[in-house]
Amino acid sequence: MSDFETLQGWLEKAAGGDGARQAAAETLLKLAAAARDVSRMVARGPMDPAVAGLARSERPEKFDEKAGELFMTALEQAPVARIARERGRMEAGTPGAPVALAVDVLNGVQNIVANIPTGSFFSFLPEKGEETFTQPGAAQVCGGFFMYGPRTMLVFSLGEGTVVANMDPETGVFHVTSPQRRLPDVPAREYAANASNYRFWDSAIRTYVNDMIDGADGPREADYNMRWASSLPAETVRILNRGGIFLYPGDSRPGHRDGRMRLLFHANPVALVIEQAGGAATDGERRILDKTPDEVGQRTPLIFGSSGEVERVKRYYELPVGGSCSPLFSRRGLFR
Repeated sequence: MSDFETLQGWLEKAAGGDGARQAAAETLLKLAAAARDVSRMVARGPMDPAVAGLARSERPEKFDEKAGELFMTALEQAPVARIARERGRMEAGTPGAPVALAVDVLNGVQNIVANIPTGSFFSFLPEKGEETFTQPGAAQVCGGFFMYGPRTMLVFSLGEGTVVANMDPETGVFHVTSPQRRLPDVPAREYAANASNYRFWDSAIRTYVNDMIDGADGPREADYNMRWASSLPAETVRILNRGGIFLYPGDSRPGHRDGRMRLLFHANPVALVIEQAGGAATDGERRILDKTPDEVGQRTPLIFGSSGEVERVKRYYELPVGGSCSPLFSRRGLFR
């Protein structure tokens, strides 16, 4: 018997009498049931019947297809008016329901081959007809994600703090293990970035990263570690637990100028749980939750983590010269 409250019990109390929150809470329980089955499928890997007999290169796509089936089955009769899926599909929902759902059923499916955590992202928005999925992220009724790793976790927010739940692997039941998760007060000296894209970044991001690479000898006067799991759920959970910053800026490669993260499916739910935990999320210049998507599949740069670090990145964008570009601290400056 777990000492922690079940997700169902917690949601029944948290939803209150608000119709939209009640619909989101009821649907979240259905998502949790699907996530339980997806978790077991991912854990079985190549032994799962869904991928048996397939060539190795085909298996990740089959996992994604099967996850979609599990989620859509669980969402039958759910109180959501419509469902937007990350790969561009729109599904009909329950007419008259107060909320709509945007869902990426298996993010990072290629990571299954390397046994790296994957996840499922979701975002509930008030139903507004044709304008539903062009509302800013600040309008979210609920947002978050499941992570399938050593533990299957659920991280979400109903707009009143960030909640963490863990699934009991024996029963498949989710229990709320942290009803009010907060980022650490002490900033972590860690940053997550795909350094292979360094030469494509703009000067603000390169300067910011250079200053951390310079460590105790540079303007930050402290040594930093780089982390890169190539898994958005894992990166987010680590920052919730340890602080630091995640950087996936736009860059000069074709198709990357406006970033690669989906605003509706990934950036918005991550920004919601990070802000509700005391952090911040931006595209470098604008708060993520203030951005209004022009289309369902719109992409965005995504920078999130400890609020002090995110604000520092924004200052690098505002100042024409700073950090290691300063004459005092540059690599070929007065003291080098």
